[in-house]
Amino acid sequence: MADMIESKERTEGMGNERVLTIQDILNMVLANWYWFVVSLLVYGLIAGIYLRRTAPIYSRTATVLVKDTRKGSGTEITAFSDIMGGLGRRSAENEVHIFKSRRLMEQVVKRHDLATQYIVKEYLRTTDMYGRTPVLVKFLSDAPVKAVQFKYSIDENGGLILKEFIDTNNEDNTINEGITIKAAVGDTISTPLGEITTVATPYFDANRDKEIIVSRYPLNEIIESYRKRLDCVIADKQASVITLTMNDQVPLRAEHVINGIISAYDADAIEDKQAVSKLTEEFIQERLATLGEELNLADSDIASFKQSNRLYNPAQEATMSAEELQKLKENVLSLEANVEMATYILNYLNDDSRNNSNSLIPASTVSMSGVSSSLTSQIELYNKSVLDYQRLLSASSATNPVIIDLNNQIANIRSAIVASLESHIEGLKLQIKQVNREQNIANSRMQSSPTMEKELLSKARQQKVKEELYLYLLTKLEENALTGATAESNARIIDRAYGSNKPVSPRTLIILFMTVVCAMIIPLAILYLREVMSTTVRSRRDIDEVLTIPYLGDIPSYNGGEHKGIVVKDNSRDALSEAFRMMQTNLSFMSVDKNVQVIMFTSSIPGSGKSFVSSNLAKTLALSGKRVLVIDLDLRKRTLSKIMGHGNTRRGITSYLTGKLASINDVITPSETDKNLDFVFAGPQPPNPAEMLMSERMDALMNELRKMYDYIIVDSVPAMAVADALIVDRLVDLTVYVIRQGNLDRRMLPDIETLYREKKFRNMCIILNGVTVNKRTYGYGYGYGYGYGYGYGYGESEEIGGWKLSWRRVKKAIKKRDE
Repeated sequence: MADMIESKERTEGMGNERVLTIQDILNMVLANWYWFVVSLLVYGLIAGIYLRRTAPIYSRTATVLVKDTRKGSGTEITAFSDIMGGLGRRSAENEVHIFKSRRLMEQVVKRHDLATQYIVKEYLRTTDMYGRTPVLVKFLSDAPVKAVQFKYSIDENGGLILKEFIDTNNEDNTINEGITIKAAVGDTISTPLGEITTVATPYFDANRDKEIIVSRYPLNEIIESYRKRLDCVIADKQASVITLTMNDQVPLRAEHVINGIISAYDADAIEDKQAVSKLTEEFIQERLATLGEELNLADSDIASFKQSNRLYNPAQEATMSAEELQKLKENVLSLEANVEMATYILNYLNDDSRNNSNSLIPASTVSMSGVSSSLTSQIELYNKSVLDYQRLLSASSATNPVIIDLNNQIANIRSAIVASLESHIEGLKLQIKQVNREQNIANSRMQSSPTMEKELLSKARQQKVKEELYLYLLTKLEENALTGATAESNARIIDRAYGSNKPVSPRTLIILFMTVVCAMIIPLAILYLREVMSTTVRSRRDIDEVLTIPYLGDIPSYNGGEHKGIVVKDNSRDALSEAFRMMQTNLSFMSVDKNVQVIMFTSSIPGSGKSFVSSNLAKTLALSGKRVLVIDLDLRKRTLSKIMGHGNTRRGITSYLTGKLASINDVITPSETDKNLDFVFAGPQPPNPAEMLMSERMDALMNELRKMYDYIIVDSVPAMAVADALIVDRLVDLTVYVIRQGNLDRRMLPDIETLYREKKFRNMCIILNGVTVNKRTYGYGYGYGYGYGYGYGYGESEEIGGWKLSWRRVKKAIKKRDE
């Protein structure tokens, strides 16, 4: 019952694929160690060439503290800060875009002449000579549309030799490529690429033996290249610190670019502040001139009025209400002054010409009572936003979403200022009306006051307004002059460009580590894929997982050598001979219940090695003193007969079965290698081999041969190709089914199991032929090594899978040699 359950379980799992274990993988690696050595050498060579060809890249970093007004730093001090509120606030995010602007990078590229590159070819690598070139080249012509190039070297006398001028702006990419120009350092030289001048550097003597390749690239390409390589990020969301980083082959060039960007940014910010200060000064000077004229007219008007009406001491005429009216007058004067200034600012904002051009607001007002605190902070944001708009517009187009958003922001701020001023004016007017109402009440009590006094008070009031406004502008003019003289940058440098002298790339240790990993993984992956994608029988384990047929043994792979047929030798201790001796021993276990005399060899497909196995097993039995006969019953292909050199013999079994030979002795051919071994070859190829094998003469022949020999070995046809093997099965005692490693598809194993379970062959058993250790089986725990490998060498004729020794045997041979 247990055997039936086991058989059922194996049958149900016939289609399952075997999973490789860790031990299998380790054995596979050891068996193919040379793959990994070759892979490591190849990848090591590739890594070495890559490291040699790739120039090291260095990193430089600088940190800048931006005065972010949103975070309580960098408050602007301007002449009109008392009325400019929160307008023009600065943020770290906007400053990042300014640092990466094209305008600033263009200044740096031109300052350090980064569009001209100096390189030297050294072995596999090209070296950038920035900062170390012996001679600097200055192009006097305009920047090219495409790159131009030439080479120069220094002769023994210190002169220059210019050659190989290449201009990609032309269709043929060259201009007088073969021309050579000799000149002295410092001369103005006329070349096919335009006029140039040369300047010697401190490295003239140190690098004079090098041939320098000078390349000049279009300015726009260089600017965009450096802009992309400059990385500007805000170090912390809670802070306003900006980190500027750049990677370059030459650390000095990265330092020049980063420090140059910071310097250009500082100069640009100071220039913007000075521009605001200058515009404010012009506005104040204009207003002072106008107010001065108006104030002179007001003074003259009051003097004329007093003289014509003889009002020399009007205060004595209104003694009773002087104190009350005085307070009302002061209130009215202050309120009207505020209205005057607010109206002026409102008219300035509503000026269409200034509105369309987004010009700065030279805002100015008096620090008066009742003014909204937010109004004093709005114009500052407006002016700052206009400056940012103009700066970004110079670095991009008007269709840029950032510029469009900033333009909309300016319009919204301007509308907010207008609304605030209108609201402020209306409030002031209401206050004035209230004060005038109180004045009328007081004047009604002063009926005795002369009418001329009222007119004089009105003129004095107008004079007072203009006087206060004039004094205010004079104060702001001095403040503006101080602001312009002390203008500072919007950022403070924390650290200038710095960095390590160790390159950030290529990272040698990581590359070497990845080289070793790839050198190990790729061969392993190839071996693993080859193994899992193979559908042929790889080892005895594949057989045991599917078949329940008794396993007779396995035969090592043999590549032929000098003999094509019988290779077993007397007293030989090689692996092949030992395998057939073990097979002979296992035959005795198959004959416990019944004497095994006639043994048939068959297989599923051709090329399994039936003839090789059957002839060598016969030789092994003959060496043990048994009388053995080998019959070639493969009447269609006659493989054994051809191997033994009797493929064209007329004295074969077909001649006997057709009656052309009457005696059995006429069919038997003695072996040349052993007196106990005889052969019956196939003879001429018959048209009806199946009918001949089914004949009664065949039965009689086999019965007669049983009396003459101890063992009869029958080399038959593949069982799944033709029916000859099934026909011969009636005459045999044991059927040996030969499976060749790497030849039979594993999907055919269930068919062999079916033959066994349906008892198509008598006393059926399995032999695995062509077993290799170091090529495909990887020492899976099966194979011939476990049975006869102990204590025996492979002998001089053994060759497994094309490799004579495995790694283990190499180590054993070395150890034995040392001993």
